[in-house]
Amino acid sequence: MSFLNTLLGFLKKLALFILIVAIVIPFRYSSTDPKYICVRLIHSILSIKHSLIPDRARPTLSANYRAFEEMLRMMPFLKFDTSADALTVIKEMRASFTMNSIIPKPSQCQINKEVFEYDGHAVDAYWVSYPPKTIQKDSDKILLYIHSGGYLLGNIHSFSGLECRLSELFNLTILHVEYRLCPEHPLPAAVDDTVAIYRALLHQNISPSQLMIMGDSAGGGLALLAVQALINHQLPVPRGVIVLSPFTDLSMSGESYTRNRHTDISPQFDKNWYMAQLLGSNCVQLSLDDPRFSPLFGSFEGFPALYINVGTAEKMEDDSRRMWTKAKEAGVNVKFEEGLHMTHIYPMFFLYYPEAQHTLGNINKWIQTI
Repeated sequence: MSFLNTLLGFLKKLALFILIVAIVIPFRYSSTDPKYICVRLIHSILSIKHSLIPDRARPTLSANYRAFEEMLRMMPFLKFDTSADALTVIKEMRASFTMNSIIPKPSQCQINKEVFEYDGHAVDAYWVSYPPKTIQKDSDKILLYIHSGGYLLGNIHSFSGLECRLSELFNLTILHVEYRLCPEHPLPAAVDDTVAIYRALLHQNISPSQLMIMGDSAGGGLALLAVQALINHQLPVPRGVIVLSPFTDLSMSGESYTRNRHTDISPQFDKNWYMAQLLGSNCVQLSLDDPRFSPLFGSFEGFPALYINVGTAEKMEDDSRRMWTKAKEAGVNVKFEEGLHMTHIYPMFFLYYPEAQHTLGNINKWIQTI
């Protein structure tokens, strides 16, 4: 009888413990998404490990960042057969690609679709506001966000969590650009879509002084290409441009593609296969350093204020460094920030480590000054 009482007492305590954990953990991470909570728990455990094991080669890195880096290395990147039908392969990639398990969308974030049309060119976009508010197009500062995904992947569903939180952090209304993806729509279709939305905004009497453009990785390259196209069309430029690890050189000619090949932890593709997806059937006849696709080789004359961020451990480091040099030579008001030993688009993962939070804080301060 005493054994049974002991067992019942233990089970009650266990049930109480499980109940407390079930309440505390979602509250701690501000989410009930099981995948996200699992990611956060793994990160927390790895952070404890790295707080006990110093990295003498990289003493500036926080334990939280090193834990996130290890977590990324643990993730099994899917292997794709690039000899198979390309569109089938890419659709499989899209099905497995999501940011929401890493940066979930807050339940109260407001997202509304609008189809923008200019000169017969219609493009989907999404207004993102967190906390929710009534959008005042005639007065709000608006940040056009152009997502990453190598021009192949990504949409509002995969990036809504990030954009909601940027809306809160920067106290801005975000306009997500749902540009057409490759290979169904080779470059420069995505540039045409972005420019069409910008023109439609101007047509709605929204002042360019209200507008900023931000993009990460391929989205950063697309943001730069769009501004170069605006200047070529003699249109007014936005208030400022922010790019995180922008993909500016499709020829991948920077020395960092060799120097950082062992420290870069982003997924890798066969270059020839990848460029064929971006540029379509005429890929062989096109030059990868054509400024229509690689903004590094275009002009930066007339550019608005520009913020460039890049990590020193990524292969695209020189895409940003060389662009920074060109922008300075063109007289652009440019701010360059590098994250020592940091990975590709590291500020996006600000829920996990202080280095990203610090950089986004710097960007937010910069926004207030332009």
